[in-house]
Amino acid sequence: MIIRVFKLASLPPPARRPRSIAGVCRRVLRDERADAQGEINVVFLDRRRMRLLNRRYLGHEHDTDVIAFRYAEDPGPVPGEHPFGDIFISTYQAKAQAKELGHTVLTEVMTLAAHGTLHLLGYDDKTAQGRDRMFRKQKLAIRGRRKGGGR
Repeated sequence: MIIRVFKLASLPPPARRPRSIAGVCRRVLRDERADAQGEINVVFLDRRRMRLLNRRYLGHEHDTDVIAFRYAEDPGPVPGEHPFGDIFISTYQAKAQAKELGHTVLTEVMTLAAHGTLHLLGYDDKTAQGRDRMFRKQKLAIRGRRKGGGR
């Protein structure tokens, strides 16, 4: 799986860790034993662009922290070189939520990247039970970073 991270400049310098962000996505895929192939793009957007995306594709008129779009299953001409999905993360929401929750922006963006990856794998957080399940899984992925001696 190829994981690319874009537009980190709007994050505080300590949170600009593309390898850590991609790593948490890979941990979710590994933990879920997902046989996903292709490419995931993690894109950071400012508040205005994220709200536009939320309105255009989901019909919502409010801020959101993460939106994930999974692409069709068609592998294309070369296996492993097709898009799997895109994860869009609001830098505005990431900063606000990190402050509210009392942790670093890096921890928050990694949490949101894990959450977006779970959405790409079909997880849903529309119910309390689904949300709790996703939160448990994303916490495990973040903890895996610390246990493994990651940065």
